[in-house]
Formats: sequence, structure tokens, C-alpha cells
Amino acid sequence: MKPRICAHALATAIFAAFAFPAAAQDMQKIEVAGAKVDQRREETAASIIVSGRDLQRQGDRTLADVLKRVAGVSIGTGGGKGSEIRMRGLGNGYTQILLNGVAAPQGFAVESLAPELIEKVEILRSASAELGTQAIAGTINIVLRKSAPRARQEGKLGLDALAGGLYPKLSPNVSWQASDKGDGYSYTVAATANRSAAPVSRVEYETVTAPDGALPLSRVSPQRDTNVSRTASIAPRVSWNRRDDTVSVQSFLNLYERSMGVEAHETVLAGAPSQYPSHDRMVVLRGALLRNDLSWQRALESGARWEAKLGFTVNPRSSDFDFHTLAGSARSPALKVVHADIGELAATFSGKYQLPLGGGHALAIGWDSGHTRRTQTREEQDYTSGMAYDERHRGVVKRVALYAQDEWELGRGWSLSAGVRWEALETAVATASALQPADAIVQRSPVLSPVLQSLYKLSAQRQFRLGLARTYKAPTMAELIPRRYTTDNNNSATNPDTQGNPRLRPELAWGLDAGYDHYFGKDGLFSASAYARRIDAVTQPLLFREGGRWIRMPSNAGRADARGVALEAKTALSDAWSLRGNLARNWSRVADVPGPDNRLDRQAPFSLNAGADWQALPSLKMGADFNYERGARTQLSATEASAAGSVRKLDLYAVWQLDGATRLRAGALNLLRRDMTGWDSVLVAEGVQRLATRTAASPTLRVGLERNW
Repeated sequence: MKPRICAHALATAIFAAFAFPAAAQDMQKIEVAGAKVDQRREETAASIIVSGRDLQRQGDRTLADVLKRVAGVSIGTGGGKGSEIRMRGLGNGYTQILLNGVAAPQGFAVESLAPELIEKVEILRSASAELGTQAIAGTINIVLRKSAPRARQEGKLGLDALAGGLYPKLSPNVSWQASDKGDGYSYTVAATANRSAAPVSRVEYETVTAPDGALPLSRVSPQRDTNVSRTASIAPRVSWNRRDDTVSVQSFLNLYERSMGVEAHETVLAGAPSQYPSHDRMVVLRGALLRNDLSWQRALESGARWEAKLGFTVNPRSSDFDFHTLAGSARSPALKVVHADIGELAATFSGKYQLPLGGGHALAIGWDSGHTRRTQTREEQDYTSGMAYDERHRGVVKRVALYAQDEWELGRGWSLSAGVRWEALETAVATASALQPADAIVQRSPVLSPVLQSLYKLSAQRQFRLGLARTYKAPTMAELIPRRYTTDNNNSATNPDTQGNPRLRPELAWGLDAGYDHYFGKDGLFSASAYARRIDAVTQPLLFREGGRWIRMPSNAGRADARGVALEAKTALSDAWSLRGNLARNWSRVADVPGPDNRLDRQAPFSLNAGADWQALPSLKMGADFNYERGARTQLSATEASAAGSVRKLDLYAVWQLDGATRLRAGALNLLRRDMTGWDSVLVAEGVQRLATRTAASPTLRVGLERNW
């Protein structure tokens, strides 16, 4: 990571945190009081709101830990690149992830975002003309900390201990929050820092099964992975009021470093060994994410309102990789060395005008634009072949959207939201060697998306929603840039190189959503929802051979249909006991892939969560959560298939209120210690090649101390 970039990012965030409050001392003081609105209950569009109280309830360390308990949301592995948030069992870009209403940058990891930095999380099951229609599965909008209504500070210390091995692996963390308000201004600052150590034991089983059942190839490779990450984040926000104007500055800075090492020792049971039976490899990732948003609002006498937001993102990343062979305790000099840099700059400009028209109508007209530029370099020295590689790529994504939306209160408990969004997307990808640049491949994709939502309140406790929307999924820059990620050992049909496809087109979908909510008691809820999607130009992996090597890249392949249902319930049995639970069932079918099991890649067919909270004493609260996700086989093409094993997790927590300002937390995670399993198979000339993995699971003990003043 370049020190100058990090220093500039840190200085900008600190300046936003502390300089603006001082400059706002003399501004007019304006206080607005109002009743708290139940967003989930009152909004026309179907949504789930994860409040700040829900985020803090169990002392979770990351946002992923919180969201895994939400109805219809699951957390996947993200293809080895960190956790991936999925709605309706669909990740890989089908779920739109927003930070303060703006698309999160590529490579954003939910592990890097602590709950202390977040005000709330809005989960929208259907599309929104304002927030965007790149949301085939839905939208998750992460709202960062806003200014508090009073002066407050809070500090937290925590420690995780991962069992396994002779000694537990310790992961400390610390966080701090401060907020205050004065005459015409308010501010809040939240900061976190943590170190995580998570070693993993894994075994790979590789076989080739001939048509007659013989095993011409069988290899077993036990592996030991090391995974150490360091993260520091700060999220300052400053806002001030002057008459009818409100201006706010929201910043988010995240610095991280992650080192991942693998040591493997292969045993051959049949056939030939791989090129490097015993080896180790290490990759070190470093990066910074700086996000700044400047927003302005003006209230007009007619009840109308103007809003505008200007933002920019700076996201440099780098990686260093080296590969060695092992012979007993001896380690060879590096056989392969790779250095890669990714630089990403993005700017956004959006705004809207809201006008009450009378007769129950409220009109919003707005625009949304963005420009993202990405540069990517890769320098490799392969000492086994004497070859050196120098790859340079660049890509640009331009986006402009116009939308209009009418919120109409029809009366008698019926409201309607009708909108339309026109969005034009242009992608340009160019590849250049050190000597000869190449022309850019440019693609333009305009999308017109009507959005219709309705809410009908059968009574004060019962309501029904129905929605119809046109949505799409744009390819990411990583999917477009044709950089080759080569395997360091044993390139095969089940372990191919990967690369992007600059001619990849957006996926287009029509979607229908329906939901029913029944509220009862103080906090009781029963909810049922269903959805259906028809997706065109669906993205599927394409496996082929070129120059003697296996390669996989994304490609557009016909139509897919997806549908599903979800149930959610929570209730208080007494003043001391409360229960909550949810389940989701998903189905999908890709038309161009022969069945059975021709579902969308990595879609979880079934998930279930159940939890209980017990106020054992006035100062002691305890609880438990069980999480289950059913594994499934997926037919990816006529020759490829994959499968993921089922996941079962049991977590416990307890919190003691030591005094009015101090809390002690304790928790135990993943107590069932269920190993993770999966496999990939490809039909090749010799038979069926299969690579299966089993990853050991270990429980984690957690303690934390919190104090506010």
C-alpha cells in the first residue's frame, strides 16, 4: 500500500471528524422532535429493519455475524474472498449492497465492518426506483452512524479465543464512539480496530473415476492454512443546520492487511503426483477504502424538499504472492513470485426533488450518476519456466439514471408507490502489454425499470403487500477485465485458471413479490413472503482448454427462473422470555443446463434460524441462536457439477449489567463444530474428475467489556 495514499485518507477522515464541529460553533440551534416511525410497518415497500439495538444485542464482532440471523439472508464464503451476503440464497451480484444508499465498492468485505460503525441496516426485498434496480434478489442498505441526540461516549474491549491446536488463537478488538451536539451542529465519531487469527485445517481428495469404476487417479492432500488479518476503521459524521438548510459530511476509512498461507503435503494412492506434491504458498493483501459523502437538504415552505449528494471513493489494493516447494523441513527458494496492484477511483452525484401534490400524492423526481475508473497490474516471475509476465488492464464504468416515483395514499388503509427508473450503463475495458496497447472493448446497456409497490392494511395489526419490478445485474469490473489468475499447482478441470470476460452483458429480470405481516402484543410478529424472478442472459461459468491449460470465465447463457417463500415469527412469552425464528425455501432452474439440480450457482435451497432470549436476572440476560443452511448439489453445465455441505451452528451469549454504565459480555460460537464439506466434478476424457474438500470447524469463546459515559 502506498504510504502517501494512506496518510491522505487518514488525514481526510480525521479532519472531517474534528474540524467541522469547531467551525460550526456559532450556527443557529434547531431541534426537531417527533414520534418514532416504524419503518417496516409504515412503508409501502417490503423491508426488514435491523436496528442499532439488534446490532448490539449479542456483542457480534462483524456485520456478517448479525445478518446471518435475518429472515431470507444467508452468509456464504464468497468464493474464498471473504464472506458474501446473500438474499434468497443468491449472492454473486444478485444482492445489491449499499453504503448510505450508494453502491459499495468492489472487494468490500462485511468482515471489515463492525456493528459499532452502523446506525441500522435496511433490507429491501423488492427494487426501489430511488436506491436502484441492480437488485434482482434484493437490496441491503448499510446506514453508517449518525449524530446522536445527546452527548455520549462509549468504549469497548473484546477478545475472541479460537479453539484448536495446543493453544487457542487470540483475536483482540477495541472500539470507541463519541457524539455531541451544539448550537446548530452535531457530530459523531466511531472507530474500531481488531486483529483476527483463524488457522484452518483442510483435506482435499482428488480422484478420477473411469467409466468401468476404476480409479486411475487418487490423491489426498492435507493442508494447514494460516489466516491473520488486521483492520482499523473510523466513521466520522458532522451535520449542521442553518434555517432551512441541512448539510452533512459522512466519511468512512478502512485500512486492512491480511496474510494467508497454505502448507500442503500430498499422498498419492493411485496414478501420478501433481507437479509439486509438497509445497507452501503465501499471499499478503493490503488495502485502504476511503469514502466521503457531502449531502445537502433544503426544506421549502410548500412542503417540498431538495436533496443532493456528492461522493467520492478511493480504494487502492495490492497483493504479494510467493510459492515454494518443500522437502522435509527444507524450503526451496521462491519458484513463483507475483505482485499485483488495483487502483479504483469513483465519484457519484445524485439528488432529488420531493413535492406533495395533494390528494394523497407525494412525487419524487431525481437523478443518480457515477463514474468508476479501475487500473490493474500484475507482474509475475516464474522461475520454473524462466518466463516473466507484465499485464496491465484498465476499465471504466459510467452510469447515469433518472427516476420518478409517486407515493399515493389512497385511503382506507391502501397506499401505492409507482415509479420508473431509466439507467444507462457503459463499460470500457482495455488490456495492454508492456509494449503494445490494445483497443478498448466498449459495451452500452440502457435499462428501463418500472417499479410498482402496494400496501393494504386489513386492520391495525394485519397488512398485505404486493410488488412488481424490472431489475438487472451488471457485471463487476473483476468479471469484465480479462486478467488471468493462474493456479500455482495442478491446473486441472477442477482447479482451473480464471479470467474475466469483457463482452459479458447485464442480466435482466422481472420480479414479483408478495408479503403478509401480522403484528400482535408488544413486539409480536408473524410474517410470510413469497417471490418469483425470471432472469434473462443469466451468467454461468464457462470451462474450456487453451494452450494446454484449463480456464474458467463467466459467460451469458440463456434464461433462469427462481422462486421462494420465507416465514418469520417473534414473540414474548413473558417479561423474561422471548422467542424468534425464521426459515426460507428457494428454488431455481437454469433453462440451458440439463437437470436435475440445474439451480443457480451456489443458491442455498433452505435455511433456518431459531433463537431465544432470557432475562434471568434484572442485571443478567442470556440467549441462544441456532443456524442451519442445507447443502445441495448444483449442475453447472452438461459436464460440470458442484455441491456444498449443510451448515449447522449453535451460538450462546450472556450480558451482565455491572452498573448503570458498564456491561460485561461473554459468548460461545460454533459449539456444534460441524465440518464444512463440498466438491466439484467435471466430465473429462478419462472419466469423472472430482475434487472434494473437508474443512475442520472449531468453537470460539468470546469476552467483552463495555462502558459508556
